[in-house]
Amino acid sequence: MLVTGAFTVFVLGLRHGADPDHLAAIDNVTRSAYPRTPRLSRFVGTFFAGGHTVMVLAISALVGLLGARLGHHAAAIETIGTWISVVVLVAIAVANLRALRRGADRVAGAKLRLLPRGLRDGTNALLAIPIGLLFGFGFETSSQIVAYGLAFGNGNGILGAVLVGAMFSVGMICTDTLDSLFVHRLISDRSSRRPAVMRVWILSVALLAFAVAAYELAGLFGLRMPFGDLTVSAVLVGALSAVFAYIFVRTRRAEETAAA
Repeated sequence: MLVTGAFTVFVLGLRHGADPDHLAAIDNVTRSAYPRTPRLSRFVGTFFAGGHTVMVLAISALVGLLGARLGHHAAAIETIGTWISVVVLVAIAVANLRALRRGADRVAGAKLRLLPRGLRDGTNALLAIPIGLLFGFGFETSSQIVAYGLAFGNGNGILGAVLVGAMFSVGMICTDTLDSLFVHRLISDRSSRRPAVMRVWILSVALLAFAVAAYELAGLFGLRMPFGDLTVSAVLVGALSAVFAYIFVRTRRAEETAAA
């Protein structure tokens, strides 16, 4: 049961790293940091996830400390958080579809606009750490809500809750790091294929946001799905991995053509 629970939380963390707002934030910081520190900008996703992890562990510890006091409000917190998540996801999807129509070259996010200008427009890759920390506030993503629910329900107090948060964070770090590596590869591509690949990337983020929002809405309206959060997480991470593979193959072909 312990191994199964750890794996479940890890997969939820992978899914959380694929959250469209994470993808947008990492995409923008990587692009801003690339001209100044091209090598360091590869790891913007790692820095972002590191800052985010601090907040995840802090909230997990708080969940473990408060224990039963949160139990009376767990359903309300989950419902409110899920509605906020749906609104944010739809806003991200619409913003990226508009960006696609305008011919924009970067992913649009919802939370990015709320950040101070110094963080939003900074060119230092390490700024991803405080940005990730700020993104860690709240319970507005279903994967986070489920993870904190597991932290609350494991019955092992603060230590057990922090362990749940740690496994969740490991999964998130993996996805966010891969994100910045592939965004770095995409923006360093100077071939004629770049605009087309960029359009696929923006469209993928929009479709991912719509898909997650639809799944969360179904749960809010009490529709029973033949699959659970673990399956949804695996499918979403698999879809994002397929997009990453597409980016890798397309940019690799461009490199081979340039070398020839």
